[in-house]
Order: sequence, then C-alpha cells, then structure tokens
Amino acid sequence: MLTIVSTFYYFAPGNNFASLKLSKGTESEGGMFDKLFDIDAVNRYLSNANKETKKLEKENEVKGAQLQVKINEEQEALLNNAEELRKLYFNSDHNGIINFGSTGNMGKPELNILKNKDSKNKLQELLHDGKDGKTSNNKEEPGGDRSIPLTDEILPDEDAFAKIDTEQLIKGDLTFQNFFGQILKLISKNHLSFPLERRMKLKDGKPIIDEVFFFEQSYDRLSEHDLYGLFEFPQNFISDLKLKHENVVRGIPDVVPHFYKGDGYVTVGGGIYSWYALLGIETLRKVGSKLPVEVFLPELKDYEFEFCEVILPKLNARCIEMYKIFGAQSLQDFDVQGYQYKAFALLASSFENAFLLDSDSYPVTNPDPLFESELYKEYQMITWPDFWRRTVSPYFYEISNTEIGMVPVRHLNDFFVNPKYLEYKQGDDIVVGATYHDRAGTIPDWTTESGEMLINKRKHFRTLILALYYNYDGPYGYYPLLSQGGAGEGDKETFVAAANFYGLKWYQVNKKCERHFGWYNDEQNYEHSTIVQYDPISDYDLLQKSREMYRKDVETAGDSYEYNYDKYFLDFFTPDALNPMFYHVHDPKMNPFKIMEKKWTENLDGKKIRNVAEDFPRVHFDLELFLWGTINHYMCDTSTNFRAFDGQDKTELCNKFMPDQLAYLKFSSQKIFDAYKSENYQEQIKGGRDWT
Repeated sequence: MLTIVSTFYYFAPGNNFASLKLSKGTESEGGMFDKLFDIDAVNRYLSNANKETKKLEKENEVKGAQLQVKINEEQEALLNNAEELRKLYFNSDHNGIINFGSTGNMGKPELNILKNKDSKNKLQELLHDGKDGKTSNNKEEPGGDRSIPLTDEILPDEDAFAKIDTEQLIKGDLTFQNFFGQILKLISKNHLSFPLERRMKLKDGKPIIDEVFFFEQSYDRLSEHDLYGLFEFPQNFISDLKLKHENVVRGIPDVVPHFYKGDGYVTVGGGIYSWYALLGIETLRKVGSKLPVEVFLPELKDYEFEFCEVILPKLNARCIEMYKIFGAQSLQDFDVQGYQYKAFALLASSFENAFLLDSDSYPVTNPDPLFESELYKEYQMITWPDFWRRTVSPYFYEISNTEIGMVPVRHLNDFFVNPKYLEYKQGDDIVVGATYHDRAGTIPDWTTESGEMLINKRKHFRTLILALYYNYDGPYGYYPLLSQGGAGEGDKETFVAAANFYGLKWYQVNKKCERHFGWYNDEQNYEHSTIVQYDPISDYDLLQKSREMYRKDVETAGDSYEYNYDKYFLDFFTPDALNPMFYHVHDPKMNPFKIMEKKWTENLDGKKIRNVAEDFPRVHFDLELFLWGTINHYMCDTSTNFRAFDGQDKTELCNKFMPDQLAYLKFSSQKIFDAYKSENYQEQIKGGRDWT
C-alpha cells in the first residue's frame, strides 16, 4: 500500500521566505514532488516573494517615519499654539479678560485657529517628552524629568519659616524666595503635556470660548450625564493631568506661614490697573475703611514713583512688587502673567487675613467689620456668587482623585434640606436623576465670582499654592475642566476648587448677585455695567430665618411636605432684604478718556445717562458721582501723571467733558434721591431714565 505524505505551503504577502528553498527528490524517494511541481518554478516564485516582502517592509518603514514626522509636527503645532495662547491669554493689555465672561455681555466672535510659529520656545522645551506620550520619568535628562515632587531636603522647616520677617518678605527674603523657587519648579515641571486645542481660538487676538453655556436657573438639573456631555476631553489629556495633579499635591508642603501678619486688602495693579486700584482705595476710605491696602505690581515696569511713594502712603496703602518678593530668576523661569496674578498677589501680600478685591470692585458699605465677624472666624474664607450654575466636569474630580458620593446630600446651596424631600429618590439612576453638584465631594452651587474674596492665608496656604497651579495650567487645562464653557470661564473657580480638594470649608454668600444697567455697547445694546454683591453678615442672618421657615413648614405639613428651593432662597434673599457691599463696575471700567471717546455716558439720542443705574439711595452713597469727582481731582485739579495715560490730551476732558459730567451727576443724584422708593427696585437697577 502506497502512503503519500504531502505538505502544503500558504504563500501570503509579508511571509518571510528567505530561508525556504525546495530540492528535487531522488529517484529512490520516488520523485513524487518533482512529478507534481516544477521545482525551479516554485523556487523562482519564492525568490520573487521574498523580494516583494523586503520591498513592502521598506515602504512601511518609510511610511512609518513619515507618519511619525507628521505626528511630531502636529504635536509641535499644538504646543506652539499653546504657547501663543498663554501669551495672548495672559497679555497685560487685557489683563487676562476673556470675551463672554461673567457678564454674559455677548458679541459676535469670529473664530480663528492660531498659526504655527517657531517651535523652539520655552513651552515646547518644557513639554518635550509629551510628543511621544511620555508623562514622566525619573532621570534628569534633556526634556526628561517633568514630575519632580518636592522633598524634605529642599524645603525650609518650621523654624526657618518662623524666622521670616514680615517686612523683609516684602523687600525680598531669601528663605521665602528659595521656598517658592522650588514650588514654581514643582508646578512648571508638572505642566500639562496635551493642551486642549479647542481652547486655542481667538477673536481680535484674544482667546475666546467657542461655545458658552448660560445655566442660570435653579431647576436646571445638570446631572452627571449632562455634565459629561458639555465638553469632550481626550483620554491622553485626562491621564496626563491625573498624574501631574498627584505629583503637585504630593509636593505641596503642609507648613504654616507664620510670616503673614494682620488684616488688610490686596488688589492687583500695574498699568491702567494701578489707576483702577487708586479709585478702589479712595472708595474704601470714603465708606470708612481703616485697614491697610497693598497694591500688587506684577512687572518691573509697573512701578511708578508718584503712585507708590507719594499717593498711596497718604491712603494707608503701598505697592508690593512681585519680582522683589519672589525673586526675579524664579519668575523668569516660571513666566507668569494674567489670571495667575491673583494667586500670586495673595501669596505675596503680608497680611494673614487678606481681602482680595478686583481693582474695579468698589465697596459701597464698609467691609472692615467682616474681619472680626463671628462668621469669618468660623469659616476662614468668604466668597461671593456669580450668576451661573456650576458646570465642573466630572473628569476634574477623577483627575484630582476626589471621591464623589452616590446620593445627594444637599440641593444647590441649601445644606439643611433633608435629602428625602428632593426630587431624586433612592433607587433612581444617580447618573441622570440627580444634580451632580448636590453629591458629597463636589463643589456646591452656585459658581463663584472672583472679584472679592476674604481668606485666612495660614489656614489656606496650600489652597493658594494649589490654586496657583490650577491657574498656571488654566486656559487650556483647568479652566475648561472647571467650567466647560460655562459663562465666565477663567480663574474664578480655582480658589474654591483648591479649598474643596483639601476638605476646607468656606462661606459663600447665598444672596445671588444682581445686575445694574446703564450703557450702550458698540452694537447699541443696552447692557449691565455692574455686578452687585451683598453683605455676608446680613446674608448669614437671613439664612437663619430661612432655615427656621423651612423647619416650620416641614413640621406643619408632615408627610405631605413638598420642598421648594426658590421659596427659601431666590424668593427670600431679595435685594431689599439685605444691604449691598460691593459694586463691581466691570464694563465699562473707569477709564475717563475711553468713556469720553466712546460716548458711553450718553444714550442713543445723545442725552446724558447714568452708567451705574439708580438704586444707590439704598446705600446712601452715590458711587458714580464719587468716582467721577475723584477722577476730576487727579486728572484736572492736581493734573497727576499716570503712566497709563501718557500721551492723552487732558484739555477736552477737563475743560468740557468733566464739567458737564459732574453737573449732570450732581443734578440727577438729587432727583433720584427725591424719587427713590425701595420697592421700585427693578426699575431702579435698569436705570436709563431721563433726568435732564
């Protein structure tokens, strides 16, 4: 019986036949294979297949190299765009202001992607190894170590910190500078590797938000599912930031800065903002504030002798210079500008209890009593709300490794309601059925307006350092994570986000801010100019009454009780129930030359109008009249020089505009006081009435 054993070969493209060759069988072997196949032809086929395989391998190698070049070029373009975005976002000409900010005043943006520029820049060097997906390594090599946490060996101990003198801090203390040199190195070494390209769009050379959400209603659910759908974050972005965040918080030391002493106000100056700061300080003194003020100057060129050495000392105020305090070399390497100024200003200020005020946020009642209030002693941090609901991405909590509860524990800013009365019921799908920021671990509603904040810096030292990190990687990292295009995206959520991470409490005023109207923008739309913020002490007193009303309602209704948030908050914390404390006059800011040029003190018919509405009798203080009187004093009566106004001709301002403006404000002020009725609030905040 003849047994035939056959072997079959599958010749597929890409198989390696270099070592494969068939030989002819001997006659004794029967020559079976020779009879079935032409051996020479088969070998020729194998040889050709081997050549084709090598050719394909070479082509794939070339294509792979070309693809890698393209990937590298795209990554470099992304990093270059990020560097340009940083420069524009933090440009001192616009002080980091983003269109579509807290105001909600909207224009019509034209979106442009930044063009690629020279790749050899500082950010590209810092992010060198982000191009190949590496997020960290442990060796010091070019472009290598990007995640070095601080170690005990390079940190000053408590004794060294205790020896830092408060006044020497302002002049430049070496221990302080060395400490923050390491902090800034920690932050910059952990810079994000995958900046969000979606945030690299511009209008008129300024970064804008491509899609803005205006969630302003208490009934907007904003569940976990809803928030995941607002913004798409790439996985490499999330993974990278998760590692970097862990490195930074592990490296921030838990030390007590005993060198901060006393109470006072802090504001950011520099350029035109020194002028705004002066108006704010004059207003503080007008309403009775006695506490000192420090004006933070971010750049060397911001120092002006007359402003710092002549004007401010008369007002119990002084300039503090960033480069003296932190050290020029550390700051040069860190390249800080823009929205980071607030965190730096708080860290640089000598005060333990520091009241951060935007330079265009003017007090209309004296804030000094807040420092000694029981409310502040209890909470150690007081913030004020913005108009909007909170839209923090759930990815932020994943990145910060924050545990989020699986049931609601509050509703918005109502911390006292029993969760059983809420719309969400046990057993419902928590992902879609509950407001995400009602859950434990999240930052409570409402969003925060960063124009005013009172904080104990010893208690919140790590909070401020972490907030600095959030702002360092803000525009194309943490800002979109914390807002996702929610109105006012910017630095405003970074301080409460940092405090929340460390589990520290703060008191946010429950009374929502109000808008005061009074000017026509370039599109001839009648806009609000002012955000009105309220007194926290009277707010807290009102909160106790709200809690008591809730308790009685539950007791009376029993099992039939139905919770109504608006009843206890929005309808209860009304403008006539407590006093305003700040008028944040953000748009237009008090630049007299620009206001005169744009004719913003006139309506569309050319008649005079007030820019800050007509509700000022409520606080017995006509802020608008006072501000213009102060402007007249410095611009016209004393003709004081301010660098921001170099080259401006004061002739028209002082000879024509100012006399007419002051005459109108004085005349209308008396008319408004005479006609004022507290209950006519809606009409009075709208303003725009003809008082001529």
